[in-house]
Amino acid sequence: MVRLIARAALVEIFDSVQGEGRFVGVPMAFLRVATCPLRCSYCDTPHSYSAGVDFPVVGSANSWREPNPVSAQRAAELVRAVAPPAGRRHPLSLTGGEPLVYPRFLLDLGEALGADYPLHLETAAIDPVALAEVLPVLRHLSADYKLPETVGGVDYADRHVACVDLGVRHGVTVDVKVVMTPSIPDSSFTQALARLAPWRDSLTLILQPVTPFGAERATPAAAQLRGWLGMAQDAGFTVRVIPQVHKVLALP
Repeated sequence: MVRLIARAALVEIFDSVQGEGRFVGVPMAFLRVATCPLRCSYCDTPHSYSAGVDFPVVGSANSWREPNPVSAQRAAELVRAVAPPAGRRHPLSLTGGEPLVYPRFLLDLGEALGADYPLHLETAAIDPVALAEVLPVLRHLSADYKLPETVGGVDYADRHVACVDLGVRHGVTVDVKVVMTPSIPDSSFTQALARLAPWRDSLTLILQPVTPFGAERATPAAAQLRGWLGMAQDAGFTVRVIPQVHKVLALP
């Protein structure tokens, strides 16, 4: 049986440093896919909702454009071009948009890149079936936990915890990122902590104060952040409060 060539529509490939989560500040390449099924109130990449006819590939020394869609094999070549491993492993963040829209592409990409590029998946964590397909090539899972107030009142908790459970059982490192906006009530965050409690010893909880963008006009007050931090600590979580550092540094 002939295996079809997996392709995906991309927004960009570039080399930078990680600006979010436990790996903040680590040199990392990024592959951003196009399309996302969600419309979060705080989304800072609305340009990723749809794909252009081509996309930029940006390295430290040169840049060019590639046509969409791209095969996993060609994407692996582009990642190696912008971020040569130079004798050491160079992590690759799979971000979006929503990468799990393209599970076969991600799986083929990981197999094509091999051990030189540990794959870090940044996902909305609403598709456990697709995640299960991709997990064999992942080293790290950054799973969003989207509070209903940020996604039009929809409760994705069951899908989020299913994805977290898959990551923990597979043995990858797991971060759960919760974007905190000023309008989030303590009761909503308390419910999220309760749903995540069975996995609290196996994950790092990242509380990310929202960067004002789009519908979100302000960051949470310091008192709110201190309160949420205390709630997470009292619930027994390993927790970090980390803003989007790449925004502070004016990096992509």
